[in-house]
Amino acid sequence: MIPKSALILVSALCLPSLVLAQDAVRWGSSGKLPAARQAIDGMKAYYEPEKVERKGDVNSFTLYRSSTPGTADELGRYMINCDTREFVSTINGKTTEPSRLIAGEELYPIGKLLCDWDKKSFFKKILE
Repeated sequence: MIPKSALILVSALCLPSLVLAQDAVRWGSSGKLPAARQAIDGMKAYYEPEKVERKGDVNSFTLYRSSTPGTADELGRYMINCDTREFVSTINGKTTEPSRLIAGEELYPIGKLLCDWDKKSFFKKILE
């Protein structure tokens, strides 16, 4: 068992160094947190909403297998044209030809999410 006087002495010696350490901390220098990945309803994939690039009607994004940023689990890089409902994928730096994106296909849920496709009509909203 340590006597109380010894604990008081150790505390008295350590407190000044803690105060000095607090003065040396550069608060606000931590930078931006890594992007959080979100699940996509109807898909077994995740995306990072903050990293979606929008240029006109085209959304560019990356899909991942895991919800944990930092894991090397990229499924692919894609672009969806919201107006024409077409998509392309980028594999090894080469972009595929545009393909029509139809309801029920693998990438349709993210297209629906990013492009606001299939919005509920006024009457469907009232009936719910």
